[in-house]
Amino acid sequence: MRESTETALLEKGRLDEEFVKRATAAAEAARPRHRVRAGLATLIDMAETDLAAARTALHALRADHSRLGRLEAWLGGDPARATFALGAAIQLATRELAAADPDLAGIEPDLLRWLEGEW
Repeated sequence: MRESTETALLEKGRLDEEFVKRATAAAEAARPRHRVRAGLATLIDMAETDLAAARTALHALRADHSRLGRLEAWLGGDPARATFALGAAIQLATRELAAADPDLAGIEPDLLRWLEGEW
């Protein structure tokens, strides 16, 4: 990873806590019905600063069952539905990040549809 990356997504093989703090702060600052949208927008903005690091961070997230469980709980609702929605969003983001010219902002509506439970 380049030292100059301002919003470094990884730190010593773990998700950078600053990355998580920024997304959490954005979500908490938003009105309750817009929290998922605000957190996701922040994540996308940060991920687009270093796509290679975003790929690695997403891969690390997939293996971090503790963090996934907290995200599922934060999404709320039926636990099985939250698990499925989060998995679908991760799969969409993974597919987009594997594209020749990734555009996470372009798939934001699809990600929101899953994460906000509109499926």
